[in-house]
Amino acid sequence: MMEKKDSPDAQVIAQDTDVTSEGGTDHVYIDPVLEKKVVRKLDLHIVPVFMICYLISFLDRSNLGNAKISGLETDLNLVGNQFNVAASVFYVTYVVFEVPLVILFKIVGPSKMIPVIMMSWSLVTTFTGFCQSYGSLLACRLLLGACESALFPALNLYVAMFWKREEIARRASGIGISLALAGAFGGLFAWAILQMDGTAGYPGWRWLYFIEGSVSFGLGITAFWLFPDNPETAYFLNEEERKLAKARLEAGGNYEPFDWVHVKAAFRDPVCWLSGFIQFNADIYNYSISTFLPSIIRGIGYTSLQAQYLTIPCYVLGAAVYFGVATVSDKIKRRGPFILCAGIVIMTGYAVLLGNPAPGVRYFACFLVLFGAPIIPGLNLSWLNTNMSPHYKRATAIGINQTIGNSGGLIAGQIYLSRESPGYKTGHAVSLTACGLTWCCTWVMMWILSRRNAEKDKKALAGGPDDGKGDHAVSFRYQL
Repeated sequence: MMEKKDSPDAQVIAQDTDVTSEGGTDHVYIDPVLEKKVVRKLDLHIVPVFMICYLISFLDRSNLGNAKISGLETDLNLVGNQFNVAASVFYVTYVVFEVPLVILFKIVGPSKMIPVIMMSWSLVTTFTGFCQSYGSLLACRLLLGACESALFPALNLYVAMFWKREEIARRASGIGISLALAGAFGGLFAWAILQMDGTAGYPGWRWLYFIEGSVSFGLGITAFWLFPDNPETAYFLNEEERKLAKARLEAGGNYEPFDWVHVKAAFRDPVCWLSGFIQFNADIYNYSISTFLPSIIRGIGYTSLQAQYLTIPCYVLGAAVYFGVATVSDKIKRRGPFILCAGIVIMTGYAVLLGNPAPGVRYFACFLVLFGAPIIPGLNLSWLNTNMSPHYKRATAIGINQTIGNSGGLIAGQIYLSRESPGYKTGHAVSLTACGLTWCCTWVMMWILSRRNAEKDKKALAGGPDDGKGDHAVSFRYQL
């Protein structure tokens, strides 16, 4: 039997399954067999593409740490805290350009915006290999920050354009997994490419930028054909599947017209600002460890080349754990408890590093830090993504989260000081403190959301119409 909605595009196969809208009142009947097939196709064709996209983005951003221990500081005559400034200055333009470019992302569309972003940062990465001075390095880092600024929030918003709120965390975990894998592959690629040291008269760290930038540019060109703008333009779905993919998202507010009311609602919601503060503290330790892990491991007593490949197992562990946690988190619809558990593991790792024990114990502590490092920023953003509705309130909330969160990168680049090598007391202490603040704020977030759900329970028991919109609807349940 076919049930037809007001729009012919919303025609779907009626079955017993009932999907309730985030707004609270509409009911759409979806064929569960066909829906499962559509979701499988989305997973197969979109998730690997945006994972590769973010992986190469983070590779190009964080290879500064690999280049540092391979001669960049010496060749560019960097002194004092100049390397730290170069690491931090990336986030100045990253934060400034983030919101306007995310808005442009909605206007231009993913199929055009994402490939242009990729090609632009790839060119900057390639030409970083030609830097001859501190000034030229700063210029390249500023340009790289501007070019990459929209990618992370845009990809998280992109996930919400294809999957329902209870499906988001596991798919968005692909971005966090990419971050962890970028650290692993970064060490592996650096180790391999640095074998080219002296080829054509260029030191190995320059080849690191030449090759990684060129690969990214090639992938950027292919991206024009890989990112559909929405379910209706997905090249891998047939007409019936496109209609179903659209219908199952309409209830979540993904197709509502733009309204400034939704934008203002995000700015007035304390959950958005608290989520941003959690992200800010999480990014302090997350960005610092991604840049300085090779230096930390070298400080334990290993050579530069050994430090490159010893980062790999730390990141592989982080990626595997994050995927497992995100999968379970989606199934039980809980984010906060996993963030709290990850925080305990991370704080333990930094406490051990501060104690400066035997080399083997310090290397084990790096595993503890990377065990939970991707979980907190990744699940925190998924938490916000699933608790904001409708679509433009969600988009604004993500922009607020990322603007506040990425400001933590300005601190991240300044806390691991060369003069404190190999102990890096300041870096470990600040990271431990930031993780502790994240942990405390997560408890506050869970309390706020629990209280909101309790208020909705009271309204439901009292009866009366559910005239709320988006996440203010009585039927909308905040995920803890």
